[in-house]
Amino acid sequence: MTYNTRIYNYSNLKSEDKQIVQAQLLMFETVEDTITEYMYRRESSTNILDAVSYEEGIKALEQVQQNMFSDIVEYIVYAIDSYEEDVDEVDTKDPLFGLYQEVEDIDNE
Repeated sequence: MTYNTRIYNYSNLKSEDKQIVQAQLLMFETVEDTITEYMYRRESSTNILDAVSYEEGIKALEQVQQNMFSDIVEYIVYAIDSYEEDVDEVDTKDPLFGLYQEVEDIDNE
């Protein structure tokens, strides 16, 4: 499903919805870390069965990660659709537009 990211992006969320998306992204990063760990284990494995198991685990986790990202984008759309006021359009193709700037601002404080 595709959405108009000019409207449906992180920067247009209210603060409470931004916190929910940030929590979802933390779970997303946990899956990403597990994928990385499995890749290292697969590469260092001397047992073929272990390597195959890690490979299958990686494939399954990558699917989970794709589903999680889709769920995050769908939440953004749902949240913005529930707002009574209009949101700004920005020139972006990134549904997480604005998130990275907030993180940089927090890190610089």
